[in-house]
Amino acid sequence: MLGWDAWTAIGTLALAAATTALARVTVTTGKADRRHDDAKRAEDRARDDQLREDQLQQLERRGQAERIAREDYEARQVLVTVEEKPHPVPGHDFNRRITLSTPHAYPVKQVDGRLAHNTNGGLGILPYGHSGDEPVIDEQRIYYSFWAEVSSQLFQPAPIMRWVDWHGNLYYQYRHYTRRFSQNTTYEQAAQALDEWVRTGPKPD
Repeated sequence: MLGWDAWTAIGTLALAAATTALARVTVTTGKADRRHDDAKRAEDRARDDQLREDQLQQLERRGQAERIAREDYEARQVLVTVEEKPHPVPGHDFNRRITLSTPHAYPVKQVDGRLAHNTNGGLGILPYGHSGDEPVIDEQRIYYSFWAEVSSQLFQPAPIMRWVDWHGNLYYQYRHYTRRFSQNTTYEQAAQALDEWVRTGPKPD
């Protein structure tokens, strides 16, 4: 039979082995917990980063929408008028003076226009035949005038005017409706789009 000392030694070895095993388990568990915690923190950071990115994008979209609405509101301050009167200089057959005016607070450039009229095939576009007078300025507005010869044979003639605002946006106005267009939009394309909106656009319920 084993003596007391032997049993004591065996117990000590068993305790040491158990302690070592427990330490290994503890270390392994600790590493797994740290890996889990690290992964959880990484997920939280990624989620927070995505939330911040989404919020920034929402703010940018909101800011862009507000900027576009503000610029479009400014563009609607432009007025186009048509007067039936002969050209003051003899030798011309122009019988309409078409004037685009804008407030001083809304400067524009590259002002030009055409004469749109209805045909059996849709809208026809004719040049005015006049390059435009020098701008006239009063206390409130700047006036850009053009002269056109409008034949009595034309059906529902109306000017379509275009300009570039001080933000660099291109606008067309037709039958007093103003809309922003891309830089390569032609008179024909703008007139058709605005005419379709006038005829079939949103209506009250």
